[in-house]
Amino acid sequence: PSPPARAGPPGADALAPSLAESAMAVGVVSGGLGVSAADAWAVSLGLGAGALAAASAVLAAACLLLLAARKPADAKAIDDDSNAASGTPAPAEARASRRELDAAGAAGAARDAAVAPGDPVLQGTLVPSTGLLESNAAQAYEFENDNCTGRVLPLHRPTTNAALDKSCEYPYGDHFRGKRRIWEVRFQFQMKQDVPEPMRFGIELEDYVPLGAAARRLMGVTVAALRQVAGKDLYHSTGDDPRTCAGPHEKPVFTMPLWAFDQFIVTPEGEEAPDLTDPRFGDFGMKRAEGRAAFVEEISGLKLRVGPTYTFAFWGVSQFLDNIKWEVQKVIPFRPIDFSLFCGAPPVHIVLYTLRDEAGEQRHLQHRKDYFLRLAFWSSRVKPSPETLRRLMPHGEALPGRPTPAQKRRGGWRQQLAGTFACCSAPRGP
Repeated sequence: PSPPARAGPPGADALAPSLAESAMAVGVVSGGLGVSAADAWAVSLGLGAGALAAASAVLAAACLLLLAARKPADAKAIDDDSNAASGTPAPAEARASRRELDAAGAAGAARDAAVAPGDPVLQGTLVPSTGLLESNAAQAYEFENDNCTGRVLPLHRPTTNAALDKSCEYPYGDHFRGKRRIWEVRFQFQMKQDVPEPMRFGIELEDYVPLGAAARRLMGVTVAALRQVAGKDLYHSTGDDPRTCAGPHEKPVFTMPLWAFDQFIVTPEGEEAPDLTDPRFGDFGMKRAEGRAAFVEEISGLKLRVGPTYTFAFWGVSQFLDNIKWEVQKVIPFRPIDFSLFCGAPPVHIVLYTLRDEAGEQRHLQHRKDYFLRLAFWSSRVKPSPETLRRLMPHGEALPGRPTPAQKRRGGWRQQLAGTFACCSAPRGP
């Protein structure tokens, strides 16, 4: 028998099962009836077939979040990790030495050659751009803005190459071995000034995505259900339709407090913070899956200030979202859902920001946001339009014909050496 569920907010216990049953019914029926029958059923509900799939995905995702919030002890079922939790950073002797990191980097570079040049990867750029980012890089990507300095490292399994994924013979493959997560993003920050306002973490879309009346009602029910658990700290908006309202316009956004992260480490000033590429990174700090209640309490009391280094990692919903395939998975049986049903055209932005007060304004308008991180991401096989890429990366780092970071890494020392001595080895003229 399952252990008794921890008491939740009023109404959550009754709401989660009903949502779960609704999502399961919609998912099973739309996945099992076949396209024509599902279309007919969707029309009777006032939805298109695509909207029906999207609605069931949203409902199922809501159920997962609600149930996870109600049963902290069941968090391990979402991600099978066996790493030991610690409320403080791992001591220096427990971290990988520089020699070990160099060896791991060399091994990763060697295994990088196993990734076929045509295999899609997760790509992105910081805003403002520092160049093209790709998943599983040998080093974290550094950035700086008015509020902080930092690093970011996106990791992703090679989900379009089943044999390679199963072998774990790719950079960071050992970290993913035995885990259900498909991806993980690691962040590290040093603040330039104390941050008294609550920090918000979530996703933001490029532009407004029109929704039908039925889909909007379903989304409203879902968000209301999530607020039963997350309370007023959850913020969701479909954004302002520029065709029907005057500016300034709010972008579509979904954000939560810092406890949306899955792992965090606070390194006191003067001590060495963990390297984001450290093979033992998963052992450090505090993790949601090993005690949700204590994790939420600890991170909710976190005061971001000048001096310490703050390190976070996020992967909680990754087993359902394949960023390389650009699909939602495991929600409707045997039927993945195109990301673009939810977000329109890529990219999607991972954001971390605080809000400035403005009298009478509740919307998260752009001029109210102080960004600590803006990371636009997409799949290399589902890219933004050329116009969007030029706007995101005005120096052309991702335009056709430019080598990507992975292509540069794959060249390795042999290619560099060959280039150095090209003048000596090139055929001589008559």
